[in-house]
Amino acid sequence: MVSVDRRVYALIIIIAIIGAGINAYMKHYEGGEIYEAANKAYHLVRKGFNVTVTVEDVNGTIITGEMFSVYGSTIYIVKGGKRISIGGPSARLEDVKARHIEVQARGKVFVYELPPIEGPFEDAIKPYIVPSYSERFSGLIYVKGGFNAVDFGKLKYSVDYLTYGSIDLKQSLGDGVVLSTGMVPLSMLEEYLGDREVYMYGTLYVNSEEQNLNLRLIEVREQ
Repeated sequence: MVSVDRRVYALIIIIAIIGAGINAYMKHYEGGEIYEAANKAYHLVRKGFNVTVTVEDVNGTIITGEMFSVYGSTIYIVKGGKRISIGGPSARLEDVKARHIEVQARGKVFVYELPPIEGPFEDAIKPYIVPSYSERFSGLIYVKGGFNAVDFGKLKYSVDYLTYGSIDLKQSLGDGVVLSTGMVPLSMLEEYLGDREVYMYGTLYVNSEEQNLNLRLIEVREQ
């Protein structure tokens, strides 16, 4: 009987430890702690984490979106393709007055060197699409053929307005253009580049639970 009790107590302790570990991935902020939430979220996004922000406003409405930027004490999230600004409980200019905020990130960020690859973008990048919370690319992309100002404008707007990332037209050539990218989601590049012929190389930031690419690992970033 004593041994059974000991096993029960041991199980309770193990469950408590696991619970504490899980909770460590989510941080809660109340009211005026918006500054702390903004700093923490921005720090994680800059490291390459996919950060989910859940907000309860002063009226009790719950809003969840992907965090992508911070200006001062204002957090910006994306929900349904729209950008929403979040401030503290007494905010006047922001879209949402937050009473309670949860900032959540998972796993680690594995930083890989992506060697030169070429071909239709969606085919060239396919071997590097792995189970993850997000994958981002920084580097150079040569896009062969027509990529007019309107096409590039749509891509740049989406990157600049809806993600923590950057993309610029580095050089225009007779048979294509060279794009310079910083932390741009692969999913967004795939949406706009699709089957366009590319030659690209740079760095991949993969936010996942484990190292799952057979590429040279540059760094592992933790929360």
